[in-house]
Amino acid sequence: MNILFLTYDYLTQPLGIAYLSGALLHAGHATEVAALHDASRQKALLQDFKPDVLCLSLITGQHPLFFDAAGKIKIAFPRISVLAGGPHPTFYPECIHENILDAVCRGEAESALPAMVNGLAETGSLPDTLQNWWIKRSDGLVIKNDIGPLIDDLDRLAPPDRTMFDRAHPGIQRRTVYVMTSRGCPYHCSYCFNHAYNKLYAGKGHICRRRSVDSVLGEIRELKRCYPLQIIVFQDDTFNLNREWLAEFAERYPREIGLPFHCHLRADLLDSETAVMLRRAGCLSVKLGLESGSEHVRNGILQRGMSLEQFETACGLLHSNGIRFATENILAIPGSSFEDDLFTYEVNRRVRPQHSFATLMQVYPRTEIADFAVRSGFVDALDNDFPHTFYEDSTMSLEHKEARGRLRALFAIGVSLGLPVPVIRALAFFRLRRVYELIDRLWKGYCLRFRIYPYRQGLLDFMRETGEYLRNRYY
Repeated sequence: MNILFLTYDYLTQPLGIAYLSGALLHAGHATEVAALHDASRQKALLQDFKPDVLCLSLITGQHPLFFDAAGKIKIAFPRISVLAGGPHPTFYPECIHENILDAVCRGEAESALPAMVNGLAETGSLPDTLQNWWIKRSDGLVIKNDIGPLIDDLDRLAPPDRTMFDRAHPGIQRRTVYVMTSRGCPYHCSYCFNHAYNKLYAGKGHICRRRSVDSVLGEIRELKRCYPLQIIVFQDDTFNLNREWLAEFAERYPREIGLPFHCHLRADLLDSETAVMLRRAGCLSVKLGLESGSEHVRNGILQRGMSLEQFETACGLLHSNGIRFATENILAIPGSSFEDDLFTYEVNRRVRPQHSFATLMQVYPRTEIADFAVRSGFVDALDNDFPHTFYEDSTMSLEHKEARGRLRALFAIGVSLGLPVPVIRALAFFRLRRVYELIDRLWKGYCLRFRIYPYRQGLLDFMRETGEYLRNRYY
């Protein structure tokens, strides 16, 4: 069968979709991908590729955009089956009641999606007894199947298929590529879905799983053969979670691969030995989550379980080992104040990162932070009507809400320029949000491209990537 994926854009190659495409190819099916904004490619594929199935990988907040695009396709091609997966259907499977959706998949789909497509190919209709799936029958009844076990051995997964992205966006010479070495997170931060995900899969396998070093290096060797790579970007939640695995990786990676890489670390797991290990392995840059500088917010409300001393020590170790880093920060947190946000800014100014990501808290239903926000009166009711990104707005009633939104836009450039807190506080009360947002987008693009993921490329490729970046609000 022919399966068409919709993706947000072509700037990245979403690994979730790539893994699903790989699984479908392994099962004997054909896949293509089109971006939401690429109407011409959608039209060409619908006419020439003639997909039997339309697949949507949904993130809460972006889901209305996909529903709108899929609805237009469904009107023109009513016989196409529309399937949805990803974080949004996993935690809000009730979205099956959207008119355009025929089935939604909860959790991991590398086995579930090929099984669904195989069943459709054999019988002409969607099977309604498959694990992980909620299926809408022709009479409107929804069949709700239980979650199946987690995929225990990640080495057995079909390799992610990146070729469909190359066909969709030809001519780009990729210098960076995303790779995942693990799945699962053992932590229970209140603002994250991981605690709900862990409950969903309770008793159904190990939450935290890791590919073997052999498997990871084998994938990267093949990627080096296909692309003129300069940087590998590891997208694991916590790259330094397993010290024994990291030691083997750090010993073999520079010898067998030898490319600079970027990864995400947890500050309280980073010591001097690990920092040296990462430096010797070729670690160019990392992302490090602070979220809030205030103790009562970071550990009391967000439940990070990490001290400010641990975070600042980790930043010092990165500096001393010549490893660049970007910080992650959340502003406008329910139960926090504008002064808390300013203290988070001051901590970032103190540790001197190469870039500071700052987002606004979104209280997604079925997270602990959302329950807290409702109990505390920061939001009256929870629904799925959210901004498309973490950068635009907050749905909560907060003191100094507008100023906190402006602080978010000023955050990164202010940290980089070393602007003192009194200056940044004063600027946050000027009604110049659009100006600040433009500066923030340009500065973020510069920092990511030249500080965090620096690589060489031709002028034409640079202009195409810049245009793609500026077209999209998600970044």
